Amino acid sequence: MPSFTLRAVVAATVLLASTSTAFPLFKREPQWSFDLFSTAACSETGDLYAGSGSTGCRADLNNEAAAYRLNTLSAGCTIEFYDNTMCDENFASGVAGPISVNESADTCRIPRSEQRFGSYQVTCRDATELK
Repeated sequence: MPSFTLRAVVAATVLLASTSTAFPLFKREPQWSFDLFSTAACSETGDLYAGSGSTGCRADLNNEAAAYRLNTLSAGCTIEFYDNTMCDENFASGVAGPISVNESADTCRIPRSEQRFGSYQVTCRDATELK
Protein backbone atom coordinates (compact mmCIF):
# COMPACT_ATOMS: atom_id res chain seq x y z
CA MET A 1 0.00 0.00 0.00
CA PRO A 2 1.47 3.39 -0.97
CA SER A 3 2.54 5.68 1.83
CA PHE A 4 0.59 8.81 2.72
CA THR A 5 3.42 10.99 1.40
CA LEU A 6 3.42 9.27 -1.97
CA ARG A 7 -0.37 9.62 -2.26
CA ALA A 8 -0.11 13.33 -1.34
CA VAL A 9 2.56 13.92 -3.99
CA VAL A 10 0.51 12.12 -6.65
CA ALA A 11 -2.63 14.08 -5.70
CA ALA A 12 -0.74 17.39 -5.81
CA THR A 13 0.74 16.51 -9.21
CA VAL A 14 -2.67 15.66 -10.65
CA LEU A 15 -4.17 18.85 -9.21
CA LEU A 16 -1.39 21.05 -10.59
CA ALA A 17 -1.50 19.37 -14.00
CA SER A 18 -5.24 19.94 -14.33
CA THR A 19 -4.91 23.55 -13.14
CA SER A 20 -2.08 24.38 -15.55
CA THR A 21 -4.05 23.12 -18.54
CA ALA A 22 -6.84 25.53 -17.60
CA PHE A 23 -4.59 28.61 -17.83
CA PRO A 24 -5.19 29.11 -21.57
CA LEU A 25 -8.84 29.73 -20.71
CA PHE A 26 -8.03 32.81 -18.64
CA LYS A 27 -8.45 36.17 -20.36
CA ARG A 28 -5.09 37.50 -21.51
CA GLU A 29 -4.16 41.06 -22.36
CA PRO A 30 -3.41 41.81 -26.03
CA GLN A 31 0.30 41.59 -26.78
CA TRP A 32 2.47 44.04 -28.72
CA SER A 33 6.15 44.60 -29.45
CA PHE A 34 8.26 46.73 -31.76
CA ASP A 35 11.88 47.78 -32.27
CA LEU A 36 12.93 51.42 -32.63
CA PHE A 37 15.95 52.35 -34.76
CA SER A 38 18.09 55.49 -34.80
CA THR A 39 18.42 55.37 -38.60
CA ALA A 40 15.73 55.06 -41.27
CA ALA A 41 17.39 51.94 -42.69
CA CYS A 42 16.65 49.75 -39.63
CA SER A 43 20.09 48.23 -40.21
CA GLU A 44 21.51 48.45 -36.70
CA THR A 45 20.30 46.66 -33.58
CA GLY A 46 17.03 48.22 -32.50
CA ASP A 47 15.70 48.95 -29.03
CA LEU A 48 12.91 46.51 -28.16
CA TYR A 49 9.68 47.77 -26.57
CA ALA A 50 7.03 45.23 -25.60
CA GLY A 51 4.04 44.87 -23.38
CA SER A 52 0.44 43.86 -23.09
CA GLY A 53 -2.72 45.91 -23.18
CA SER A 54 -3.07 49.67 -23.45
CA THR A 55 -0.51 52.13 -22.12
CA GLY A 56 -0.49 55.78 -21.34
CA CYS A 57 2.00 58.07 -23.00
CA ARG A 58 5.49 56.54 -22.92
CA ALA A 59 8.49 58.80 -23.44
CA ASP A 60 11.05 56.43 -21.93
CA LEU A 61 12.80 55.87 -25.26
CA ASN A 62 16.54 55.27 -25.24
CA ASN A 63 16.96 57.67 -28.19
CA GLU A 64 14.78 59.56 -30.60
CA ALA A 65 14.03 57.05 -33.32
CA ALA A 66 13.98 57.44 -37.08
CA ALA A 67 12.16 54.18 -37.87
CA TYR A 68 10.44 51.19 -36.31
CA ARG A 69 9.81 47.54 -37.04
CA LEU A 70 6.57 46.02 -35.79
CA ASN A 71 7.10 42.54 -34.30
CA THR A 72 3.69 41.64 -32.86
CA LEU A 73 0.43 43.47 -32.49
CA SER A 74 -2.76 41.82 -31.30
CA ALA A 75 -6.02 42.45 -33.13
CA GLY A 76 -7.71 45.60 -31.90
CA CYS A 77 -4.46 47.32 -30.90
CA THR A 78 -2.78 50.36 -32.44
CA ILE A 79 0.50 52.04 -31.58
CA GLU A 80 0.64 55.81 -32.06
CA PHE A 81 4.06 57.45 -32.41
CA TYR A 82 4.76 61.14 -31.71
CA ASP A 83 7.53 63.58 -32.60
CA ASN A 84 7.69 64.92 -29.05
CA THR A 85 7.81 63.48 -25.53
CA MET A 86 4.22 64.30 -24.56
CA CYS A 87 2.15 62.26 -27.06
CA ASP A 88 0.72 65.52 -28.36
CA GLU A 89 -1.62 64.74 -31.26
CA ASN A 90 -0.36 67.86 -33.05
CA PHE A 91 2.97 66.03 -33.32
CA ALA A 92 1.68 62.62 -34.45
CA SER A 93 4.28 60.96 -36.65
CA GLY A 94 2.72 57.57 -37.35
CA VAL A 95 0.20 54.92 -36.40
CA ALA A 96 0.95 51.20 -36.45
CA GLY A 97 -2.02 48.94 -36.98
CA PRO A 98 -2.24 45.22 -37.59
CA ILE A 99 0.46 43.64 -39.72
CA SER A 100 -1.13 43.01 -43.12
CA VAL A 101 -0.73 39.76 -45.02
CA ASN A 102 1.24 41.63 -47.70
CA GLU A 103 3.84 42.89 -45.23
CA SER A 104 6.91 41.11 -44.04
CA ALA A 105 7.45 41.00 -40.29
CA ASP A 106 10.78 42.77 -40.85
CA THR A 107 9.31 45.75 -42.74
CA CYS A 108 11.09 48.94 -41.74
CA ARG A 109 8.64 51.81 -41.24
CA ILE A 110 9.57 55.48 -41.15
CA PRO A 111 7.56 58.45 -39.83
CA ARG A 112 6.01 61.18 -41.89
CA SER A 113 8.51 63.53 -43.55
CA GLU A 114 11.20 65.06 -41.36
CA GLN A 115 9.77 63.61 -38.14
CA ARG A 116 11.19 61.27 -35.55
CA PHE A 117 9.70 59.21 -32.75
CA GLY A 118 10.01 60.72 -29.26
CA SER A 119 7.10 58.98 -27.53
CA TYR A 120 4.40 56.38 -28.13
CA GLN A 121 1.06 55.22 -26.82
CA VAL A 122 -0.64 51.84 -27.26
CA THR A 123 -4.42 51.55 -27.35
CA CYS A 124 -6.08 48.13 -27.31
CA ARG A 125 -9.82 47.61 -27.54
CA ASP A 126 -11.37 44.75 -25.63
CA ALA A 127 -11.98 41.65 -27.74
CA THR A 128 -15.72 42.00 -27.09
CA GLU A 129 -15.61 45.46 -28.72
CA LEU A 130 -14.21 43.94 -31.92
CA LYS A 131 -17.29 41.82 -32.70
